[in-house]
Amino acid sequence: MRRAAGPSAPRPLAVWVWPLALCGLMALLAAAGDAPRLALRYDRAALADGQWWRLLTAHAVHLGWAHALLNMAGVGLCAVLAPALFRTRSLAVLLLLLALGVSGLLWLGSPQVSNYAGFSGVLYGLFVAGLWPQRRDPLALLALAVVAGWMLWQWLGRPLAAEEQMIGGHIVSAAHVYGVAVAAAWLAARAVWPHRVSAGS
Repeated sequence: MRRAAGPSAPRPLAVWVWPLALCGLMALLAAAGDAPRLALRYDRAALADGQWWRLLTAHAVHLGWAHALLNMAGVGLCAVLAPALFRTRSLAVLLLLLALGVSGLLWLGSPQVSNYAGFSGVLYGLFVAGLWPQRRDPLALLALAVVAGWMLWQWLGRPLAAEEQMIGGHIVSAAHVYGVAVAAAWLAARAVWPHRVSAGS
């Protein structure tokens, strides 16, 4: 006779609820073509006219299918490497903070960026937020080092021309830096106020 699983029993499939939802949204918007991308992307002139929803929606639309699929693969990889992050009920708050934080920092710190679309800034933040608590694990530490190294390479050097050609536009490396910065602030807040920031996780 088998015992019923208790409330603390692990639910591996629960890890994939958020990744599938995020990837489904990206795929849906990519399939819809240029209209939603132009209406939802980060657009500095449109934001100045009061279209503030773009601060949030910019991260769900992409330059094309290659761009969307690249970020969808990144979400899947993040879920594999840092599954605990996708089981926390505070993930919705983190996603909101990352999206608004990246857009807000683009507005304040990168006035030369006239438009931006894509999940990569948020994704870099998710990798850091998910991998840092696992840093004692060699694989997680290696993955964290790769994320940080690639971010710095693109920021201090120049993104690969082949990668920009593949996604169909310029890579805004500052967005990746801002995503990591917001994630670092999130982790610091959790360290200082663990019960408040982690409530519901």
